[in-house]
Formats: sequence, C-alpha cells, structure tokens
Amino acid sequence: MKTYQNQKVKGVTMQIRSVALAILRRNRDEILVQKITFPGHSTIYYRPIGGTVELGENSKTTLIRELKEELNQEIEEPSLVAVIENIFGLEEIGHEIDFIYEAEFKDKRVYHCGEIEGIEGNEQYKAIWKSIHEFIEPEEDIKLVPDGLIEFLADQGSLNQQLITHIKTR
Repeated sequence: MKTYQNQKVKGVTMQIRSVALAILRRNRDEILVQKITFPGHSTIYYRPIGGTVELGENSKTTLIRELKEELNQEIEEPSLVAVIENIFGLEEIGHEIDFIYEAEFKDKRVYHCGEIEGIEGNEQYKAIWKSIHEFIEPEEDIKLVPDGLIEFLADQGSLNQQLITHIKTR
C-alpha cells in the first residue's frame, strides 16, 4: 500500500485539498458569499459557502453537509457546473480542487434575508449577497475566490455551461 503525505515544494509544505462550493443566486446576478480577511493584507476576499471534502465523502455530499452545518439550511439537488484546480498563496502555497455547484435553498424565505448567520468550526460569520458585477469592476480591493470563478460566472450565458480549468497564481 502506498502512503501519500504532504509534499514539499521549494521548501514549503504543500497540502492538496478538495473543496465543494455552492453558487446560491438571488436575482440572477447576486451570489451568497462569506467574507475572508487576512491580517496585514488589504484585499478582502469573498468565497461561496462550502467546505472541505472529508475522506470517503463525495463533493455533492460535502456541499449538502456544509450548508446544513454552516447555515442550518437544506438545498435542492445541486448541479455540478465547474471544477477549478487552483494553486494560490499569500505566505504559503495552497492547492485546491474546487467543485463548484449551482444550488437553491429549499426554504425560499432565505432569499429575502440581507445576511445569514453562519458558523464555520467555532467561528461565527455572516453570509452576504454580493453582485458578481462588484467583482468584475471592483471599486475597492476585493476578490472572489477561488481564482477563475468570477470569469466563469461572468461568461456564464446559460446555467447549462460547464467548465474544468487550471489556475495558477503563484
């Protein structure tokens, strides 16, 4: 049996993780995101709601579980629309395989909320609706992650479009 371990790339430990993320839309051009900041960095990052695929779990099951855990919400059957391989980093190198799903909340009242209380691990956060246009022509230092997602959403003329792409920003 072969054992896989974290790899060192240029002296830095690199972990590869699989992530499932939900594109939850309101009014077609707004998506639900979580705000992420890093001390010492001016850029404000936004990421769709979701999380890491656990061992033995497929990405769709992960997405359903994460939305229930983080937002206490159930979703209709999600549809896989993109897979983005993303190599990125600020201080450390990150490497993710992001499974991007279109999804809808079962409880339609959620779409009338300006923000939704969320919890990730022990940290509380507010999920907010942001227009994709705010990321295309930002008036402030903001970025939608993973890299490549805003281009996919901006070019998405039809919800039937699918994408597999490799993004390396480091």
